[in-house]
Amino acid sequence: MSASTDSDLHSLAAPYALDALSAEEAAEFERHLDDCESCTLDVQEMRETTAVLASAMAVAPPVAMKDRVVRGISSLPQAATSTSDSSVVELAERRGRGSTVNRWLAGVAAAGVLVAGALGVSTYQANQRADEAQVAADQMSEVLADPNAVIERADIEGGGAGTLVLSPADGRAVFMTAGLPDPASGQTYQLWAIDDAGATSVGLMEPDAGEASEFVALPSGSTAFGVTVEPSGGSDQPTTDPILVLELSA
Repeated sequence: MSASTDSDLHSLAAPYALDALSAEEAAEFERHLDDCESCTLDVQEMRETTAVLASAMAVAPPVAMKDRVVRGISSLPQAATSTSDSSVVELAERRGRGSTVNRWLAGVAAAGVLVAGALGVSTYQANQRADEAQVAADQMSEVLADPNAVIERADIEGGGAGTLVLSPADGRAVFMTAGLPDPASGQTYQLWAIDDAGATSVGLMEPDAGEASEFVALPSGSTAFGVTVEPSGGSDQPTTDPILVLELSA
């Protein structure tokens, strides 16, 4: 269905950035982008956010995984008809061959998955990490695909920038950072939902090379989102001035 009003077109920024629109909708939205600076900025920020998320969510497989995968493939029935000089094509050679449709959303979802269980990677720790990454990736991709998502962004005191993508209907959000310095030894970054009564912790964050991505659930009534530097393990209440405060749209 083609959007026909400015309000409808503005709401397509997130699904357009994720290549989740039909060809007709995408063409109409691209015409709208020519005259809408706000949507152009939203699309740019959403694509940057998704790219960082895919990188931050990547989970390294166990060292022995490749050997097990190769052995598993060689034991499959179809392998019996292969010629003796056939080789396994590295994953990197196949990247980019698929359809571009939904490539960003697919990248977010795939970043948290270890396709290992069926081929015998059975350690509890690896499976647990995979399950947790899958759940987080699913939650994040749902927020990023929300056509009503609100994007708030600001510089962080001390360096870097933070972006919050919020689904206003249920308070689910994705917080992303870029260029954020590592915390000092014995310290961590803590995330807070802020309302008239004070601050409630919604998680801890450890950047990797300045980048981090966290799924957060903001309680109903939250009016702002903040980040502070706290002792390792976090605090019950903020003990330092916030390095970032994002006011949430009503």
